[in-house]
Amino acid sequence: QLVFYRGFTSKLFVKGVSFSTTKEMLADAFSQFGQVTEATIIMDIGKNRSKGYGYVTSSTEEEAQKALVDMNGKLLDGRVIFVDNVRPSRRYNTDASLARQPAQSPEEN
Repeated sequence: QLVFYRGFTSKLFVKGVSFSTTKEMLADAFSQFGQVTEATIIMDIGKNRSKGYGYVTSSTEEEAQKALVDMNGKLLDGRVIFVDNVRPSRRYNTDASLARQPAQSPEEN
């Protein structure tokens, strides 16, 4: 299955997020630019706190683009946040076998 990258998606990467910011607060901040379908704060399980970044998904690419332009470099919960579009992950050919044949001993040749 091929996925074409048109240069922008409706998912944004947000870094510089305050450790006290919740996903609800993040969604609320971005909702002024359109419908937020998902907001996620990445958590450090060991420390039980935010890692300082997250993702926001808008319902359309246009809303995400406007949010990126208007929210990048703005204050949220006392910290300057930086917003960037999410780049698609590279898909490698997973059909190729990574296993190698065991080495043959000289007696088998």
